[in-house]
Amino acid sequence: MNKCSQEFLSLADECLHQFAQTESDEFSSILTSDDLNSFQNCYPGCRVRDFPPIKTLTLSIRQVASDTKSCRHALIDEARDQVVRGNKEKVPNTDTSAYCKARQRLSEASLRGLLRISGNSLDHASPESWL
Repeated sequence: MNKCSQEFLSLADECLHQFAQTESDEFSSILTSDDLNSFQNCYPGCRVRDFPPIKTLTLSIRQVASDTKSCRHALIDEARDQVVRGNKEKVPNTDTSAYCKARQRLSEASLRGLLRISGNSLDHASPESWL
């Protein structure tokens, strides 16, 4: 999967829209497609699997932000969203083993880089009066 592939663009768009990253104002554009591309580039030659890095990142954020913090609930929520979007062929399995392995493949360096980028974007978007 490369940055020009339709699959990458679709996953990046899903990630950005899921967390209200619409780029309509300073605070809703903390991450951009370029930021996600940089994140994806940390995984050169990764096989296209059920849980590519961007999808795994999206599910991990969703899991951490949920009340239950459960892997299974994150996968159930994803399956529900796929059905709502009309992607009944792409409904993921709710067995957590593949997702947990995919989460372990996310490198600390790539997550740290994404966190640094989003933190800098948020800092630059903050009004001067907040300082």
